[in-house]
Amino acid sequence: MLYPITLTNLNDMYTVVIGGGPVATRKVRNLLPTDARIRVISPEASDDLRAWAEADKIELLLRGYVAGDLAGARLVYAATDDRAINAAVANESHKIGALVNVADRPEEGNFHMPAVYRDDEFVVAVNCVEPAAKKAVGLRDRIAEMVKEWYVIRDS
Repeated sequence: MLYPITLTNLNDMYTVVIGGGPVATRKVRNLLPTDARIRVISPEASDDLRAWAEADKIELLLRGYVAGDLAGARLVYAATDDRAINAAVANESHKIGALVNVADRPEEGNFHMPAVYRDDEFVVAVNCVEPAAKKAVGLRDRIAEMVKEWYVIRDS
């Protein structure tokens, strides 16, 4: 059973992303506008992650995850390509009471990321229950188009 929620006021919320590849980069890109305090831990990091670290938008630790890295975190993303690491991150997150998103096994986490469309006037977020999760992107796009049309009609 899903329980939809929108998080607000993430300013300075300590958020840890474990992983440095494309999935982790996408998670961080979506977090940046929230002004959360973001720490990324990974032995390797994408060019975008490195650039954000150089611009002081995130903290980047170029090393592997070790137990204890999540101390104080409220939001956690396990976004590596290593099943054992993602499972360990999920376990530690649950022990410390942090919300955790597990990229390769969503059922191990306690929150999922919806397909999101952002505009200056509205946000559309669509979640689907597994195994239909891939349909969320198509639904998001269709709903966003309908809302845009409604705004055009209403503003005419």
